[in-house]
Amino acid sequence: MKKINIPAKLNIDSTAVKVQVIKLLEYMRHTSNDKDYINYCDYCLNIIRQGIKFHYYEVLDFIGIDEEPVPNEISAEVISFMDMFSHISISLSELHLAEATDINQKCYTKFCGFEEAAGHHLAYYIFLVRNNKHRVPIFTESLPLTLSHYRQMLTAYERYKRNTYLTKDMMMDICVRREQQIKFAL
Repeated sequence: MKKINIPAKLNIDSTAVKVQVIKLLEYMRHTSNDKDYINYCDYCLNIIRQGIKFHYYEVLDFIGIDEEPVPNEISAEVISFMDMFSHISISLSELHLAEATDINQKCYTKFCGFEEAAGHHLAYYIFLVRNNKHRVPIFTESLPLTLSHYRQMLTAYERYKRNTYLTKDMMMDICVRREQQIKFAL
């Protein structure tokens, strides 16, 4: 197969770039014998062909190209978010079921993903998950948290992060209250 030239700074919305990415993915698919890898290539091909912009970062990460590098500060911030949500999850599992349920009903205790404007955050999160560095899943909420919410939570979390387990009061202090988010949305 002839070399596929993909520019270092690419505009994935460009038809010419999409064609080049599709050719590269098809080449990657046809040169592999691994069924999971082939299935993932098909998944990425569908993303590009269907124009699912939300997942373009995932495809670019898979083929080893990124529109621009993820700054160190953003990478460190994403890792801090993941550590915080992991700590909250582990701490919830150590509480009595009634206490954990109460916290989950009153507060956002689970990671809701990143909004579209936080593209670098999302790209680095995908990198961490795909490379088994973090296993914090994304949970769907009717009113998801934003980057500013995560930063607010992280500021409160800094006081408690050295504790092996977070108490109910600590988590109530860290996590965004559901009624606060509802008032914000209205």
